[in-house]
Amino acid sequence: MSFDDIYSDFIMHHYRNSCHRGIDKESDLMEKGANLSCGDEITLFVRMKEGKITSLAFDGHGCAISQASASVMADLLEGKTLEEARKTLSNFSKMLRGEIFDENLLGDAVLFERLREYPMRIKCVSLAWKTAERALMK
Repeated sequence: MSFDDIYSDFIMHHYRNSCHRGIDKESDLMEKGANLSCGDEITLFVRMKEGKITSLAFDGHGCAISQASASVMADLLEGKTLEEARKTLSNFSKMLRGEIFDENLLGDAVLFERLREYPMRIKCVSLAWKTAERALMK
């Protein structure tokens, strides 16, 4: 099996099967984001307790990359403190810019690194992450 097959399977799995998809009316934070160039939209719902993210859900629509990226991000950020989450979000941005980043903080999200080669897809893959950065600044 080639890397392209693994990558495609990974994206489609998260796109179709995210356990984080849904509206959380009990969330502590809600933040909306949109990628106007292609129509992707997302709303993040974050629950916090004692400085930790206890739940992260998302709703919206868009391409498989934007929705899969939201799913991977939610998996990664749940259970993290605000400081840990901000560091993870920062490292994802560094990765997409081609800067030095800590792979250990990103887990499966490192599979999105190859999208640097496709500038039109950077906005898709980073939509949820930038939306989370705004939400966690509140």
